Amino acid sequence: MSPAPRLELDHISCRFDGRSVVRDVSLTVRAGEVLCLLGPSGCGKSTTLRVIAGIERQSAGAIRADGQVLSDASIHTPPEARGVGLIFQDFALFPHLSVAQNIAFGLRGPKSDVTARVNELLDRVDLKGYGDTPPHLLSGGNSSVWHWPAHWHLARVSC
Repeated sequence: MSPAPRLELDHISCRFDGRSVVRDVSLTVRAGEVLCLLGPSGCGKSTTLRVIAGIERQSAGAIRADGQVLSDASIHTPPEARGVGLIFQDFALFPHLSVAQNIAFGLRGPKSDVTARVNELLDRVDLKGYGDTPPHLLSGGNSSVWHWPAHWHLARVSC
């Protein structure tokens, strides 16, 4: 028998003040898969992510992680008990710190461990060598890529 999907949305809908924001979304993410939600502004991408994280409650459907129901008509696991991270669109980075210092902010442990983790994350997003660069000097594309490792240590979703 194959393992349960890491994440499963089953006919999720979300309404605010009678207005349908997310309509009948179903998807499955298995271990090792990466999923990207694409669409125009206002189509419900962020709301779908907020529903998965438990910040918003869906009006219909079910959410399961590793086969366990996180939310449906009768169950609503609070966000802090879901093991799901959400990175908001506003990254709130420190302009006076380097890329590496922003990534390291909030990490605890011996300096050598923090440095190793920062270098590992920069390598992961192909930005090795940019650690000493101030955020405002990165290109738009590089800037959007490195924001992820700056927040990976705060919120992680492992598939």
